Order: sequence, then structure tokens, then C-alpha cells
Amino acid sequence: MVASPADVQQSLKAICPRRNLFDAVQTVGHAVSGRNPLPILSHILLQSEEGGLRLIATDLELGISCRIPAQIEENGVLTAPSKTLAEVLANLPEKSDIAISVDRSHTLHVHSDRSDYKILGLPAEDYPRLPEIKQTCTFAISQAALKEMIRLTIFAVSVDEARAILTGVLMSFEGNRLTCVATDTHRLAVKSAQVTSGEGAQNAIVPARAMNELLRLLQDSETEVQVTLSENQICFAFPGDDNLQLISRLIEGQFPNYARVIPASHDKKITIPVEPLLRAARRAAIVARDNSHRIVIRTESERLVMTAESRTVGNAHEEIEVISEGESIAIAFNSKYLLDVLSVLDCEGLDLELTEPLKPGVVRPIPNRTSESPEDAVADSDYLCVLMPMQIV
Repeated sequence: MVASPADVQQSLKAICPRRNLFDAVQTVGHAVSGRNPLPILSHILLQSEEGGLRLIATDLELGISCRIPAQIEENGVLTAPSKTLAEVLANLPEKSDIAISVDRSHTLHVHSDRSDYKILGLPAEDYPRLPEIKQTCTFAISQAALKEMIRLTIFAVSVDEARAILTGVLMSFEGNRLTCVATDTHRLAVKSAQVTSGEGAQNAIVPARAMNELLRLLQDSETEVQVTLSENQICFAFPGDDNLQLISRLIEGQFPNYARVIPASHDKKITIPVEPLLRAARRAAIVARDNSHRIVIRTESERLVMTAESRTVGNAHEEIEVISEGESIAIAFNSKYLLDVLSVLDCEGLDLELTEPLKPGVVRPIPNRTSESPEDAVADSDYLCVLMPMQIV
């Protein structure tokens, strides 16, 4: 962990490439909240360390830190308003070097070629430290795997602040397995994956904002991200020279027993091609908007009939060829919730498992036939989405 700003001399002189500094300011700037009433939290902290600059931003809930190479002429620390600094850097010459320094009035001086700017800062000693993570458990997982887990679950997070416990994603780690779960009581998304290494076991509810920022930082790479958990904080550490870290508070409380929501069995299964279903649902949703987003799905032999009605818009009727097992059924779903899960699936087909019109349906992706990897089949089988039905009227 970097030293506290109060421990570092209140002066700084450094030179670094504009591109590196601009990218770093943009990266950590996502932790800055425009709604925070404390002026210091609209700033980012720049601090010298051996061979480079450390940039830090936090809103006391989420913190992002990264490092860039720099020529340090005088060690020190400063703060600068995130938005202003980013805008200035964005408009300086692309391949220029930037010289930065701070004076006793906490003013940041930015020089590049023939451009000079003075940006009013605040005392660096007032900037909060990022919390130290007192490890209770830790694990490593590939960036691609974690990115996929978040992408397949984040859409089901609740936006109702009255039920704060549901406004985050549950990360449940035990043994060599990580499970991510999200629900807003209308749908439930669950994705599991193996980790590459780990110690301990813990359940943690990570706020949706932190997960969305993490999703933005993760790459489609097998390079690992190290995850460290404490009782009330989580840290995601990325490999590389930039020493990128994202730290977030955890949501306190007990996540609902989501396993109870998942139907233990089914007597009807509809195998449906994803792309035709997605296109049909998008069209039917236009009509369903004025009728509580209700669309009705009926099975007729080897066809799936999707309908929507609205007194102010009209009717929609779609047909899709499917493979149906079990008796015919008619069931209604919220088109928005159905579209959310269809939009994140990366497969050719899905199984829709049903029992009764007023009991939940389960969406499970079918492994792509073009893939010869058994690992891909296992990965697909480790995901499901439960959709609560609507009353057919």
C-alpha cells in the first residue's frame, strides 16, 4: 500500500508522456463521484514513488489506483480536480511530454510545449487513504472468466435502494470454485467458474457500481486477476507495470438463499435458437411496452408462438421453429427481462425449462456445436437464469 499523503512532502516535480498520464487520469477518474458533497473527493491524488507516479481516486465507497512511469525530479504529492485535469490533457498534443509540479498554494502547474496551465488543487493531506485489506481469503481467476461471470449476471441486479442487499452481485468463493449471483426478485442469474488458485472461503456482496467498473477494466485475456477479501472490503489487483487496483466496500447483510428459487425439476423443455428468439422478442416488445411489457409464449407442436397485445398499439404475433418436450404450455414473461438474458448469451441455442404457467422458468444455454472443447461445454452448463412469470390476461 502506498504511503499516506500526509507522510509525503507537499511538493512534486515530474515529467511523463501525455498519453500515459491521460489514460491513468481517465482510469482512476471513474472512482470519482460527481454527487459527493466533499470537494476533495472530486479530485484525484498524484504521488511520486520509485520510478513513477501513483494516481489514486476514491469516493469512500470505491477506489481505483494505478501507476505510470515518470521521471521524478522532486518527490511529493498533489491533488487536482479530475474532470478539469482530464479535459486539459485530452486537448494537449498527442505525443508530447507533460511536466507537472505543485506550489505552496496547492496549485498544479501543467506544461507541454508552448502550453502552460495552472489548476487549483486542494491540500493533499486531506485526501483519504485507500483502505488496507485485512485478508480473510484470496483467489486468482483469469480476467476473461471473471469478465464473463459479471457480464452474465450484472443485468439482474436490483436498482431499488430500499433493498440494498440486492443492489450488488454475490461472489461466493469456496474450494476451487467461484459463483456470482444477482437477483432483483423478478429474475435470478447464476454463473460459476473454477479459479486457478485460492485460499479460504467467503461470501461477499459487491456493489453493482464496482462490478460495472471492474467489467470495464477486465480484458478478454487468460492473464489472472488477484482477488483479496476482508470482512468489509474487496480488492481486485491486476498484473502489469501499472499495478492497477480496484478496491470496493462490500454491502453488509445476508444475501437471500437463491437456491430455493431455482426449480428442482421440470416436465417441459423447449429448445430454441437464440438469435431468432431475440429478434422476435425485440419486435414483440414494441407492442408489449404499453401492456406492462407482457409477452405470452405458447408451444404448438414444434412451433413457439409469441404474442403481445396493447389497446393503444395493437397486436404482435411471432412464430419460431423449436424442439418441444412435454405437454403444451402458455406462459407470460416480462419482455425486458427476457431480452436482458437473451442479449448476453453467446450461444446458438437455449433450453427453456418450464412446469406451470405461474411457476418460474429456467433459461440454460446450450453449448455451441462448433466448439470441440469440453471445457466450453462445462462453462455453458454452469450458467442459468430464472425468470418469474406474469399473469396471463
